[in-house]
Amino acid sequence: MSTIQRGAYLECLHLKVVKELANQAKGHGIYFFQDQERYISNVVDFVISGLERNEYSIIVENDRIIPLIQKRLTALFDESRLEKVKYVNNYDFYYAKGDFRINSIFEFLPNIIEGFSELDVAVRSWAHVEWRDEVEVSKKLMASEKEADVIVNETNLLSVCAYDFERVSEEFKEGLLSCHNFFINEKEDGV
Repeated sequence: MSTIQRGAYLECLHLKVVKELANQAKGHGIYFFQDQERYISNVVDFVISGLERNEYSIIVENDRIIPLIQKRLTALFDESRLEKVKYVNNYDFYYAKGDFRINSIFEFLPNIIEGFSELDVAVRSWAHVEWRDEVEVSKKLMASEKEADVIVNETNLLSVCAYDFERVSEEFKEGLLSCHNFFINEKEDGV
């Protein structure tokens, strides 16, 4: 699909294209990343804008990238500010029930935010979606993403789902685009 065709496709889906997350307060975003350095910068920007709004940021990420995010954030904020940033291993999150499934972030909140049930807290989530090699994972992912879209819209949550560009087929990308309401564009030259 050419850049022009992709732009028309995204517009047809009513999918807003954003280059930065600072102005996003709610919605279900999709991000196909290719550059790890830019990816980490986007996660850090996501957390910063959440801290500026006094929101918790739940980062669902792998054990290789979490320390890189933490290192950048530690250089910017003191420990008391960073108490609002919580990390969940993405394999623990997606395989919590034994089989790949996108779980509701709300199932995890009482375990990661002390006193969550008593607090009226604003939460945003960033999830790096990774999976083991298994048959039919794209069908499970699509069903889970559609369910996540409903939850995000009902709760006015800001949630970003990040996928490694290389692991997702064009057909699968198109399906994923259809169940999100904004697309984070990493490329300099457009969609």
